[in-house]
Amino acid sequence: MLAPIKRLLKNTVFRLSMIAAAMFAASSLVVLGYIYFATIITDLNQVDDTLQDELDELTQIYQQFGPTGLNREVIKRIYQPDRNVYYYFEHEGQKPTFNIGSQPIFSDDIEPTLWEKVTNKDETRTRKFVFVVDDASIIDKEPVTHRARGQFKVFSPKTRIFIARDVERIMATSEQVTRALLISIGLALTLGILSGIFVSKRFERRIEVFNKLARDIRAGDLKRRVPVNDTGDELDDLAGYLNDMLDHIDRLMQAMRYAGDSIAHDLRSPLTRLKTRLDSSSGQVNDKESQAILDQASEDVGELLKTFESVLRIARLEAGDKREMLLPTDPKPLLADIAELYEPSCEDAGLEFSMEIEGNHKINADRGLLSQAISNLVENAIKYTPRGGAITVRLRRIRSGRSEISITDTGPGIPPEERQRVKERFVRLEKSRTQPGSGLGLALVDAIADLHRAKFELTDGPGGEGSEMPGLRAAISFPRFKRS
Repeated sequence: MLAPIKRLLKNTVFRLSMIAAAMFAASSLVVLGYIYFATIITDLNQVDDTLQDELDELTQIYQQFGPTGLNREVIKRIYQPDRNVYYYFEHEGQKPTFNIGSQPIFSDDIEPTLWEKVTNKDETRTRKFVFVVDDASIIDKEPVTHRARGQFKVFSPKTRIFIARDVERIMATSEQVTRALLISIGLALTLGILSGIFVSKRFERRIEVFNKLARDIRAGDLKRRVPVNDTGDELDDLAGYLNDMLDHIDRLMQAMRYAGDSIAHDLRSPLTRLKTRLDSSSGQVNDKESQAILDQASEDVGELLKTFESVLRIARLEAGDKREMLLPTDPKPLLADIAELYEPSCEDAGLEFSMEIEGNHKINADRGLLSQAISNLVENAIKYTPRGGAITVRLRRIRSGRSEISITDTGPGIPPEERQRVKERFVRLEKSRTQPGSGLGLALVDAIADLHRAKFELTDGPGGEGSEMPGLRAAISFPRFKRS
């Protein structure tokens, strides 16, 4: 579930799309924020300034004519049409004068009287409250409430006044602007995510074409080319350059392969004839010393032929020449044949040989090449494991579902820093210089594993790291078998 999301978040095109969406959302926030400030905040500030001016006028009237004069002025202003101003004047000993709804409703508490709603507040703040519109009680409907802003003034403990303006229209506009702001940001992010997914998936399909090409080329299929969409974009340019480069590499590889085949044809036959003559001469010579020299020379030529054959075989494997010959194979009978072949050799070398097979397995493999790879690993184990040691051939299924064939010994092992290097051609560690060989065995195993799209790994054996005899575990893990 989380894997596709993580892969999507790592996609460069998707992340760029999200950055663009975030920038658009931020620009929308700035623009609509400016609109909000230029309209709503400005209008509310203008309302507050108007209230303050009117409160200043009423203060001057109170100072000149006292509470009675102020009351008359409030009554006069109440009956002026279209003022949209609400008053609440209270003087001890008189009934309050007001034109605010008789049943005020406030948003933050439910005190019984309007004045308690107002005077319980800090005097330095502008009041925000909700009140019932007067004419709502005239018609048989639910009460209509409006929002208002107001200010009050306490002239004396007995005289005080509160004035307010209806700001319902301004607040409704504020809500519309806020709603538009949130919707625009939400739409920008949503469309950004959807467009990012669409564009990234489309781009990922084109990139996968390049990835598949790289995998096929690495497997040796130098005839593969990147399809060009004729859109003239950067990926088409890249495809054109890659195809030109692959054409050049293919020509060079064909020339090199031709040279290799020519060398093989020219040298294999003379070397074979030379070995035949040495063997024939050895049988005709009566001098034992001369005969030994000829036999040794014949063995050297034989080793030279084996090395030459191994080099050519590795080259062919790396070129992927036999990939089409991989067939569904049960490795169990093959391992049984190898066990039958090498168990006597282990007994002669004083080694304990065992085989462990877990479950049923099916892999795509070339039986001959797979047999050669496992034989090379078993021969290496026999060669380097001291007398009294043990060799185990194991076939099992690992956690990833891959089938793994491993050969484990109790020999000196290979240092971790050298395990990758010994897979290269002609690499031999110093301690193995005294043993016969050309340093091509593990390189051949690595080439065979690569041909099968398998993983070839060298790790510590049963002795573990730091032990005098850590042993070596050589494992080839094959991909899950897929029926065609």
